[in-house]
Amino acid sequence: MALHPQARAYLASLGDPDALSVEGVRAARVEMRAAVPPLAGRVALEHVADVDAGGVGGRLYRPHRGAPVALYVHGGGWALHDLETHDAFCRYLADAAGIALLAVDYRRAPEHPYPAPLDDVETAARWLRATASALEVDATWLPAIGDSAGGNLVAGLAVRDPRAVDLQVLLYPAVDRRADLPDEDNAALDASGMTWFWEAYAPGAAGDHPEVSPLRADLAGLPPAIVVTAEHDALRDQGEAYAAALADAGVPVVAHRVLGQVHGFWRQPDVFDASRATVATVAALLRTSRPPGAPS
Repeated sequence: MALHPQARAYLASLGDPDALSVEGVRAARVEMRAAVPPLAGRVALEHVADVDAGGVGGRLYRPHRGAPVALYVHGGGWALHDLETHDAFCRYLADAAGIALLAVDYRRAPEHPYPAPLDDVETAARWLRATASALEVDATWLPAIGDSAGGNLVAGLAVRDPRAVDLQVLLYPAVDRRADLPDEDNAALDASGMTWFWEAYAPGAAGDHPEVSPLRADLAGLPPAIVVTAEHDALRDQGEAYAAALADAGVPVVAHRVLGQVHGFWRQPDVFDASRATVATVAALLRTSRPPGAPS
């Protein structure tokens, strides 16, 4: 399918991608923070609070007391985004799906390469399991949701400890440092940018570690997965290969390709109809994936 008109308009608004550098990434962080919409325009929830998740920063989004909770791990090439850039979307997702979220403010590359970001995600997941009752959420069945680099960290956590979470929900994840990137790169994510992000997070031989490149890991016994890819995305093929590898390893998996869309569409419901539809799809899959007796 050709690019969706909303995707074409989005790419036109981005212009040509700049070559990345450490200085450029730091400047981009400032610009992204400045572009965050005012709080008044975001979804209101029953409870939103910053928390110390066992020494790792986090933000809890709770639509109501006793809600089932998921871990949320943001993307941004392990380097760019943070709690503020994803705040409006996390509020939207928690409200639309009826679930609480603990968004993880993990340390970012290149200042903190692997394993620091993954260590922080693991710490936050363990803390959430242990502290859920005090937070008035239910983590007896704990999914983890991650977009892009966040999807990599969720998958990496599942490889490190298959019992850390009960379901992997991966939105256009990066899962193989050595994968050939297709010609489907564009201003949303191009091959040179992705190569820079990989080297910032896991330089050299670190990129071959199974926690960094989960597609190359032994996947038997991993938690079930939902894998969403975008048709016009440089990470499409490796995400779909990961879903196939999970299935081959006997792991229950649902794979869903969103036609006409580009990298980054998931977290922009104000820009993409496909974002709102995919949130509804993921919410439905979360409900049907919960074991009998788990909260809903």
